Amino acid sequence: MKLITNVLRISCLLLLTAFIAFNFSSCLKGEFDSPPSLGSDPKDITADQIISLEEVMKLYVPKKYVNLTQDKYIQAVVIADDKTGSLYKSIIVEDENSDLGISVSIDETDIHFRYAVGRRVFIKLNGLTLSDNNNLPTLGLGSEPDGNFTVLGRIPSSLMTKFIRPGVYGLKVEPRVKKFSELNTKDYNTLVKIENVEFEDPSGTFANFDNPDAPKFRDHNIKDCSNQSRVLHVSEFSDYARLPVPAQNGSFICVYTVYRTTIQMVLRDTSDLDFTKPRCGGGTGGGDLITVASVRSAFTGTATTAPTGFVQAVVISDVSNKNINGQNLVVQDASAGIILRFKAAIAVPLGAQIKVNVGGLPVSEFNGVLQVQDIPNTNVEVLGSGSITPKTITVSQADPNTLESTLVKIVDAELVGDTKYSTTLKIKDASGETILYTIAGTSPATFSGLPIKTGKVTVTAIVSEFKGTRQLTIRNLEDVLGTGGGCDTGNAALDCDNDGVLNGTDCAPNDANVFPGKPCDDGNSSTTGDAYNSTCQCEGQGGSTAGFNETFSSQTNNMDISLPGWALVAVKGTRKWQGKLFSGNTYAQSTAFNDTNAEMETWMITPEVTTASTPNLSFESAKSFYVHDGLSVWATTNYTGDPATTTWVKLTATIAKQSDADNAFIPSGTVNLTSVGAKVRIAFKYEGNKATNTSTFRIDNVKVF
Repeated sequence: MKLITNVLRISCLLLLTAFIAFNFSSCLKGEFDSPPSLGSDPKDITADQIISLEEVMKLYVPKKYVNLTQDKYIQAVVIADDKTGSLYKSIIVEDENSDLGISVSIDETDIHFRYAVGRRVFIKLNGLTLSDNNNLPTLGLGSEPDGNFTVLGRIPSSLMTKFIRPGVYGLKVEPRVKKFSELNTKDYNTLVKIENVEFEDPSGTFANFDNPDAPKFRDHNIKDCSNQSRVLHVSEFSDYARLPVPAQNGSFICVYTVYRTTIQMVLRDTSDLDFTKPRCGGGTGGGDLITVASVRSAFTGTATTAPTGFVQAVVISDVSNKNINGQNLVVQDASAGIILRFKAAIAVPLGAQIKVNVGGLPVSEFNGVLQVQDIPNTNVEVLGSGSITPKTITVSQADPNTLESTLVKIVDAELVGDTKYSTTLKIKDASGETILYTIAGTSPATFSGLPIKTGKVTVTAIVSEFKGTRQLTIRNLEDVLGTGGGCDTGNAALDCDNDGVLNGTDCAPNDANVFPGKPCDDGNSSTTGDAYNSTCQCEGQGGSTAGFNETFSSQTNNMDISLPGWALVAVKGTRKWQGKLFSGNTYAQSTAFNDTNAEMETWMITPEVTTASTPNLSFESAKSFYVHDGLSVWATTNYTGDPATTTWVKLTATIAKQSDADNAFIPSGTVNLTSVGAKVRIAFKYEGNKATNTSTFRIDNVKVF
């Protein structure tokens, strides 16, 4: 900060008197110059003993422990302390003779009683150690073991005042105003103010308290209106951990830090927050989180507009199976459901948890169904995956007045009125019957015209209506399941899914869309005659000459990998490989961190390749937050659809290891597959557990050539 030039500093030292508190503050320059300070600086520290932190940092070497021997002091001001619990056994100071800051590690709690924000400190260098704490430049004392690792030692409580001499206090600490794009490593351990930003997910509290099995800390993405973002890390021990996250746009003051390879911002207190402006997007983006029910209640019979705010809900419709208009999504939260109609076709999948700005947009009925209309496609943001448990009702209880656009389940029913999925098909139970509608015509649902299930069924559907007539709509054929009173799939002589293939030769007797010989796409453009085999695996004829090079660029951030011909199977737990986006690159990622299941084993399996024409495999892998070797690569010639019953051969390839830099993609080298067999599928297997084995592994650029 260069707040005090040598001339000013010498002048001030000469003026130390009984009124030093006021005289010294008048000599301050720049950001720590108001209000008048209190107390006094040590009289035995002279100007020639002060050294700039910039000079000290010339000795800094990441991951090394540099023992300092200079008989000098750093003159700095405390910009963050441990008062609110946001820091633990440390303070952060900014140098008064440069633009740099540094963290100071002290084996003491309640450090703020002696070294509070706004206090000048003189840090004696001789005897201290300069290193880093998970890549954050830090001053401590020596090094010490921590499990299998060596870490920077803390300054013992008994030596705290020897190395950190307190000076005047009450100095005003002002942040530098920065944009995300302007921040760099020189800003580590400094106080910055970021303007025109908002919390990406403004739901819940600053830290996690909903899931007792999850870590209580929470990392928030804070973004600006150009979608640049940084992580705000909040400890469960912070005084503000249980307070709600602000939902609007604004500014905040924080300490800019890093943890391993993740840039992190540390909030000192909620007094550093000022979120009072509309969210990005203006009239359709401002306000707080509102419920779907509040949007519905705004409509009283005539067209109106949605209240200011955004809804956060789960998509319960399935656009991929086309039993819904391509511009519509049906969403539901804990309060209600509603149709969201966008300005253009929207490809958000079933089960996605989304945030949509709806404030000021039209709310009206279309053919009797309430919807929010004219939503810009840019107003939707996919936050991850979610789920809605359907409400179990009878047919007569499917009342649009109370359940419109919500997910329901009807058990012990049957399908009547047609032998195929159509506009006239009905669902019937003991209480009555109603239309089970399927879109037909020029843009039909994918299952339109297929045979229905016979016998007793359980149907999951969305409650709707058309010009006053009640109807239900299913999303896909998985919404219609046989029950104990229905078709017996174990009877080889029956055809339970009415696809013309008897159960005895049907690899999927409950799915009319899949049976041996049914055309499919194995994901390999050079094969022909792609069809399901006897184990329901899609395979082509003629083999591949071009191989493939999967970059995962088509995948959606935080959603399960979905690629033609690829299989994702969770053997233990429920997690699957997901698409992840970082610095413009999309890749596949798996981790047990924050998992709710005790054990995790998940597989990502490629389409089949013909080794006579494409014998070689290569890929790239990366790791982060390493604690265990959780990634392995396998191959098979007899994939059964279940990794547990498949015979696998482990492949020898270079995989990212502990000594590699976090997030650095490591080439596998060329792996020849011919020794495995003629037709081979490759699998990436991740194993871990939520207690101890939580390493993150990433896969990219899988190439068969």
